Amino acid sequence: MSDAADKTDAPPKKSKKGLIIGLVAVLLLGGGGGGAAWWFLGRGEHDEAAAAAKAEEKRKALRVFVTLENFVVNLADRDSERYAQIGVVLEVDGKETEAKITAKMPAVRNELLLLISSKLANQLTTREGKEQLATEIAVAAARPLGWLPPSADEHAEQEDPPPKVKVKDGDKGKSAKSKEKEKEAHKKAEPPPNPVAQVHFASFIVQ
Repeated sequence: MSDAADKTDAPPKKSKKGLIIGLVAVLLLGGGGGGAAWWFLGRGEHDEAAAAAKAEEKRKALRVFVTLENFVVNLADRDSERYAQIGVVLEVDGKETEAKITAKMPAVRNELLLLISSKLANQLTTREGKEQLATEIAVAAARPLGWLPPSADEHAEQEDPPPKVKVKDGDKGKSAKSKEKEKEAHKKAEPPPNPVAQVHFASFIVQ
């Protein structure tokens, strides 16, 4: 009888399994804040990229083509008379940009004539030279519409990343907020895209 009473009064042994589960829970709770922040920030960046891609697809769907009259231009060669006959088709953002180009056509053609006439014949006979000319035509054609490319200083600021700074655990929340503010400021500072999206050549003769 005394043996049964001793067994009943003895305190129950603590389960090792319960202790392990408790430690795991503490570890999960300790890292939960950082994990949640990482998940939400990662998802936010993914949503932002998806929205940008969707906006770009919508922008492409609205594009129209504007065919300009052929350009016949004397080139800048001094040792011989060389000229170029070039057909240009502008791929622009939409009907609104098309109307602006039509209204500003004399100024647009003037910009392109000055650009093409500054080239040497050997600069226009290679594929690379033609692609470079197309890039420059897109900028020149958009200039009369009021669009200007970012300056060289702005490009340098965008290309050079800020120096990495070690952040203490207590400042991680503040660091995340400051990064979000920097992103928003960067978005506001970004110039609008060129309304002349691409340049196509309908004909290209150099003589």
